Amino acid sequence: MSTRTLRIVSAAFVAALVPGVSRAQNCISDARRIVDAVYRQVLERGENGEGASAVNQLSTGQTTVRELVRNAAESREHMQRFMMGDRRQSVTYAYRHLLGREPDASGLDAHMRVLETENPSAVIDAIIDSAEYQQAFSDDTVPGAKLRYCGAGTASSTNMRFRDMDRNGNGVIERSEWNGSARSFTAHDWNGDGSLSRDEVRLGGRQADRVQDENDFDPSGTATWTTRNFRLLDRNRDNRVSPTEWFYAPEYFRRADRDRNGFLSLSEFTGGAGAWDDDREDSFDNLDVNNNGRVERNEWHGSADAFKWLDVNNDNVLSRLEVVGQSAGQSQTASQNGFDSFVSLDYNHNNAIEFAEWRWSRRSFNTYDTNGDGRLTRQEFAAQGGAPGTTPR
Repeated sequence: MSTRTLRIVSAAFVAALVPGVSRAQNCISDARRIVDAVYRQVLERGENGEGASAVNQLSTGQTTVRELVRNAAESREHMQRFMMGDRRQSVTYAYRHLLGREPDASGLDAHMRVLETENPSAVIDAIIDSAEYQQAFSDDTVPGAKLRYCGAGTASSTNMRFRDMDRNGNGVIERSEWNGSARSFTAHDWNGDGSLSRDEVRLGGRQADRVQDENDFDPSGTATWTTRNFRLLDRNRDNRVSPTEWFYAPEYFRRADRDRNGFLSLSEFTGGAGAWDDDREDSFDNLDVNNNGRVERNEWHGSADAFKWLDVNNDNVLSRLEVVGQSAGQSQTASQNGFDSFVSLDYNHNNAIEFAEWRWSRRSFNTYDTNGDGRLTRQEFAAQGGAPGTTPR
């Protein structure tokens, strides 16, 4: 069963459960208490002085409660103690630790079938990225204990940002209230309902309901910024993503590469509440509403921190070079900029992409496979728009 099917199961469960699902009301700013609660919920023991790094990352906005829960659930300790036994018991523990409840029959069956072909991390990621988890806990709440963290970059700043945008006070941001292009609005409208909710405009927000296998291949598209997708991209398992492992638009890689060392670490990829460039989902052309070749402050709706970081020459505007990494009309080959989508997708390095290496639909694969031989050559891939180093325009 696919991860997408698991999300459909979870979404159906949430639809039936909505009256009983509520966000935690107990909001605290003590990061250490939150980290200890995560340990107790997921590992069934106290933090015992081991979580200093997690406390620092949470308090400085480098990570979220959701990612701390994920990290604890995918730790060696949790895997060995709770996820390596009987499949039914493993799924039951995952539900208790990550959703704070016993599994329903359909969810239990679906996740047990995943364990037949995938490792336990697939179940953990599916639950944490599910609609139920998003609705009940979002990025800031510990499951079970239902302690909500309101430290750096969380609830208070989100509420102020949302109120400033919601000029008519109806509880959503409509297109007429959005300071940006139509494409930019669409990039933030995760559920496609024509308006932006509080979570959709929240700095550091995650597109929990959008998973990679729900989007067919788009060489100019954006990444799914989750730990699971980071691991899928990190083909050589060196805990960083290089340009040759990247098959999305190069612009988004550069935007995420905060230390500008040419690689993406896990923390850069997943982001953090205080450091997240949530407008990296928007291309430079989306943000440049008046089409004058630069992005001014009044066109920017991400964090001030992200704007300042991108503004290398400190002139209070963002040039194409600062955001995209190349000037308008400048052509760069894959060898010049280091990005090569074809190489990234060719997992077995045989200079062809077979369907087994393809992460998307058969329909899109066949679109590229123009001679119908079941394998994509570089020429076929490039001819149909999958050329490496493509920057969205």
